[in-house]
Amino acid sequence: MKKAVLIILLLLLIITGAIFMLRKPGALFARETKSYSIEFMSKPPHDTPSDTSQLALAQFAWNEFLALNWRSSYESSGARHQRGEPDYGWNYSRDSKPFPDLAVWETYNHRVEFRPGNDMMLPFDKVPVYSYTSSSFPSEPGVDLTLFNNLDENNEIGSCNLYAYTREHGKKYQVLYQAKVNRDEYDYVLNHYNTAEKLKQANITTFNNIQKYNTYYQGAENTCDCPPSENVICLPCGTGSNDPGSREPEGSIEVKTAWRKKLPEDGKAETYFQRKILTYSKNADGTIKAINDTYLLIGLHIIHKTRKYPNFVFATWEHKDDTLPKLSMGYEKLDPPTYGGTIIAGYPRVSKVEDQVNQANIEAHRLLDRANRNSVWKYYNLIGVQAKTTNDSHYPNFFLANYVIESDTTLQIFRGSGIGTPIDSGENIVYNGKRYSMGGCQGCHGVAQFRLGSDLSFICDTVNKPVDAPDIGQTMSKLARFERALKMNQKGN
Repeated sequence: MKKAVLIILLLLLIITGAIFMLRKPGALFARETKSYSIEFMSKPPHDTPSDTSQLALAQFAWNEFLALNWRSSYESSGARHQRGEPDYGWNYSRDSKPFPDLAVWETYNHRVEFRPGNDMMLPFDKVPVYSYTSSSFPSEPGVDLTLFNNLDENNEIGSCNLYAYTREHGKKYQVLYQAKVNRDEYDYVLNHYNTAEKLKQANITTFNNIQKYNTYYQGAENTCDCPPSENVICLPCGTGSNDPGSREPEGSIEVKTAWRKKLPEDGKAETYFQRKILTYSKNADGTIKAINDTYLLIGLHIIHKTRKYPNFVFATWEHKDDTLPKLSMGYEKLDPPTYGGTIIAGYPRVSKVEDQVNQANIEAHRLLDRANRNSVWKYYNLIGVQAKTTNDSHYPNFFLANYVIESDTTLQIFRGSGIGTPIDSGENIVYNGKRYSMGGCQGCHGVAQFRLGSDLSFICDTVNKPVDAPDIGQTMSKLARFERALKMNQKGN
């Protein structure tokens, strides 16, 4: 009798489970399975499913970050000095150093290598050469002019200057920036538009087509595979396999980084990625000289054009200390009507970091801690990810902004039709034949697409390109240069 009762109970459990599975497939195993995960990959993932969750997007972004911070093969024994390539013999768990001697993203080509002053693009794998239109700058003996980190930008796209330790030092220690591109983007321009004039004409053609057809050329089904005959700027999209040995395109990737000078009060700065860098200073007579110094990485953007997200996936990281009162970050507005003067310190973050992003940070930090307790990357937090192009300002990360890369209120709430009109809620981007008013990083880069015809890339635009001088040597504000380029494009010049 007892045996019969047990058999009946067992059958009831099996039937109940089967009904539950039919109603909600996979529910019994939901805790054991994940659609995505953070892992150590020597190559960045090429794409992520469309309409994916915010958590999966954050995990995708962390996989990009870990791959781009893989040790570079450039200086490895027996290597062919290839830039942008990982050392396959290295791994996070095999190295007890806080960070590798040279990371993959550092060996990407700098904006001045991409748009050189002499208008002569060189092969991607060259030793760094920084050629400005206004010729080279004198330097003291021993200054290395070939370092991979060339911090030649000193403001946030003309909107503000940012400073560290403003409470003690005012405007003495300015935050500096640089921008770089990967091989796919560099070679695309090298092979199609390797002079400023060719690229400018492609900018104008792309701009005109967008105004007429809301896409890069008439009848275009996407912005990943534009025929060369259309003479438009259509940067490559990530496609195919994520396997390390795959030769399929990873798509255009751009990296922008923010740095502050290392000071005595930073001590050993053991939680920071730090480098000897190349930058520039002004002499008393107004001339510029090149210098080397030690700086700390405080912010990093990765933007990646993929087939599922041809308007790029935007992901951004900050060092955990960026918002601490002791650092007293402060900015000085450069755009009217509050040009110059007062430092705005202790400014708030306008948009919160999403819970799912924080969840991905916890997952990534645990993974890093298990692999190498000395890793500095445990102290960098993903702030958000943008992928979907939308008009919905309530969509997660719609106003994505980095605390030290888009610091001022104007950029933190960017949703404008132009750099000079950052909050007018005007159209600033196209996607699938429609116009949108997008916010945050993608909306800002959308201006480069919609108004400059450069496929969401400010490095591919017509603003002061080829680059004539580091920002410290410019005679016209960056904001004014953007506005001038917008007017010239509209006139077809």
